[in-house]
Amino acid sequence: MVNEEKATELVDLFIPATTETPEIKCEKSSGRIMMVGNLIPSDPQSFLAPIHRWLQSYVTAYTPQNITVEFYLTFINGCSEHHLGRLLKYLEELHINGMTVKVICHYENEDLDMKEWGKDLSMALRIPIELVEIN
Repeated sequence: MVNEEKATELVDLFIPATTETPEIKCEKSSGRIMMVGNLIPSDPQSFLAPIHRWLQSYVTAYTPQNITVEFYLTFINGCSEHHLGRLLKYLEELHINGMTVKVICHYENEDLDMKEWGKDLSMALRIPIELVEIN
């Protein structure tokens, strides 16, 4: 069920990439969130806040059946990991409450750090994490 009033306010979110931050795409038509690039901002909380707000608004306005988050990250620092963890915990709550949540971690075939990061997520969270090797 769509909350018409809130749905008309929600727009897709696009944040272009920089050398320190990934490109962000949040699509209301598909419920898909993508992050592509480095996640090493000087203030990860401020950087990730609009994504979390968008997700909360999307869930409130659309009451979706599923959400997919895709990571194509090349590097993530510890502070960013911590703040991204908050977003992932919110997704975990949604999953526990019956929403289908899928997280896909894409990593380059020689990038063992990002592969391990994805494995760590799958052990820490109660949501499906798919690891996809890209060449």
